[in-house]
Amino acid sequence: MHHLATLFQSSSSFQAYAQGYTERLAAVLKEIDRDALAQAVEIIDQAFQAQKALYVIANGGSAAVAAHIVNDLVAGGYVEGPPPFRVFSLSDNLATVTALGNDAGFDYIFERQLRVYLNPGDVVLAMSVSGNSPNILNAVAYARAHEAKTIGFCGFTGGKLAPACDVSLHIPTTLDEYGPVEDAFSVLGHIFVGYLSMKRGKLLHH
Repeated sequence: MHHLATLFQSSSSFQAYAQGYTERLAAVLKEIDRDALAQAVEIIDQAFQAQKALYVIANGGSAAVAAHIVNDLVAGGYVEGPPPFRVFSLSDNLATVTALGNDAGFDYIFERQLRVYLNPGDVVLAMSVSGNSPNILNAVAYARAHEAKTIGFCGFTGGKLAPACDVSLHIPTTLDEYGPVEDAFSVLGHIFVGYLSMKRGKLLHH
């Protein structure tokens, strides 16, 4: 079954499709493992308290979510006093990404950056809708081999990423639900970013 294709074919109007999409997204979000999310947030929080770094890796639309997470922690989550959140999206430096894609191959654009940046105790948050992106899997394997913690956000069947990480948040969906999976990635980001920011004393209202 392909849920979005079935929804489209059965919808009598755009309004019906939109209603079905939002209902599906709500159902997907209810399936998220809250215990696994709590474990992931604890790993990230402990790393920040130890002044370690969080590296977010993702492709395509998920890379936009990664950039959003960095924005919300670095800009939105900043408060005077405690050590700042040290968080970086390895998808964002276009010159570096394209140079590594050209010289080392696209499958290694994240691993090669981790070879430069990663320190023991850092955290890698890997997001892949399919869970099977080679550049994500190569980076996670490198991180785990070099004393970093790994967290995976994945959709569809979970792919190879789900069992490859220390903690995985699997969004079980059919194989055409890129939108709902990336929507869920964004919601997960907002949940842990908002929580950790307010825990630091940064209220979200102005």
